[in-house]
Amino acid sequence: MSDKEKSYRNTALLGVSSVVNILLSVIRNKVFSIYLGPAGIGQLGILNDFINSIHTVGTLGVGNSGVQAVSKASVESGDAVKKVFNSLLFAFSIISVLLVTAIFIFAGPISQSLAGNDTYIIYLRIAAFALLFKFRTSIQSTLITGMKRVGMLARANILQGVITTVLGIILVIALRNQAVPYLILSLALGGWLVSYYQSNRVLKELPGHRQLLQFREMSPIFILGFSSLWASLLESVVNLVNKSWINQYFGQDHLGYYQVAIGFTGAYIGFITTSIITNYYPNLVTKVQDGTKAINEYVNQQIGISMALIMPLLFIMLTFSRLFLTILFSEKFLAANALISYTVAGTLIQVVAWPIAYVFLAHRATRTYFISESVGNGSMLLLSFFAVRSGLFPMIGLAYVLHYVIYLALIIFLFYRKFGGMISAENIWLFLINAVIIAGIVISKGFFSDNITYLIGSILIALYFYRSRKEYLFMLNTILKRK
Repeated sequence: MSDKEKSYRNTALLGVSSVVNILLSVIRNKVFSIYLGPAGIGQLGILNDFINSIHTVGTLGVGNSGVQAVSKASVESGDAVKKVFNSLLFAFSIISVLLVTAIFIFAGPISQSLAGNDTYIIYLRIAAFALLFKFRTSIQSTLITGMKRVGMLARANILQGVITTVLGIILVIALRNQAVPYLILSLALGGWLVSYYQSNRVLKELPGHRQLLQFREMSPIFILGFSSLWASLLESVVNLVNKSWINQYFGQDHLGYYQVAIGFTGAYIGFITTSIITNYYPNLVTKVQDGTKAINEYVNQQIGISMALIMPLLFIMLTFSRLFLTILFSEKFLAANALISYTVAGTLIQVVAWPIAYVFLAHRATRTYFISESVGNGSMLLLSFFAVRSGLFPMIGLAYVLHYVIYLALIIFLFYRKFGGMISAENIWLFLINAVIIAGIVISKGFFSDNITYLIGSILIALYFYRSRKEYLFMLNTILKRK
């Protein structure tokens, strides 16, 4: 089976789990929107982002380097894998306890910075316990990913979705607006329950000792981790600051609209992100030794696969966004429709940018990676500042798109200049076609009724499928092919 076939097959496994989770999220979002309203959704978003930001900082970027360490150890022996796992689990158990304690102590100042008042103090202290579960989940997932158990990851995603949906609905119905911090806690608990079960299955194949790596053996894992921590940290902090500004300048309802608009596309590209981390990146690292040509071919292959898998979903969501908002949430959230055109355009740029950015990590070009992520996130912060100061809510969406335009231009320049990279003419042409279709749907939404927009969008989507029919037939045959 070729690299392209393996990529499609592994992504398909994760895609199936994502489809199930999307259906579950439809149920969750509907219930949450009814019982929490825009303000509650906004609170959930900003608190969840804060906890995720603290988690990102606390993991010290070991997500990528830990997977690499487990993968390398798996070639040596099960004993080596167990040592890596034991060491990571020990280190981050201590870190998670320290961070929870810090949130308890500084909940007041944190609430002031997020909301401008003491509203979130109790919520923060309850939600902080989620970190204990999230850290253990991260290490257990690192083991599963490093051992390349893609099927296990796909099943874990489905199980986690079921557990968090059931727990979330019970909490929202029982506690109403007071459920927000417990929802964050239940999300973390659901993830840990699944990862604990799955990782134990892998651990049964390994030796039962509790030996740890020596410090000199652990240090390379953390050094490599720091190179990717900066990007995750910047993204989390910028996202959190941006939402804090929206909350303070526009109010909690508008924060909820923004949360829905961003999540509208984010929830549907999760399987692409997971595929890049679990399948594309480990293979890209091995391609470095094969030279520039091999890297270019593999990067362009992933860009093509990412666009082929995600763009039809984006076209459909953009065309029927008003209908989806009403069905998935409620009419109270229709104000988010103004931002969805921007988030869809930004996502198109994202799926092209991600495969290129991972080239910098694969080459361990930490300085280049640092520069690209600093400029990209810095532009987002600056543009968002001017957007909220303008007092026009849709300007936040424009800032979102412009940020990704700047980021993509920069990393393509660095890719070409420092690594001899090249984007294929086929991918450039496909990107332009996707951009034209998005523009066509957006224009129709601005000048025509919903029914006319649905018709125009459906025609454009049908033409897109017809133009790309060979690629989709290849994809389907690969997925259905027996191993």
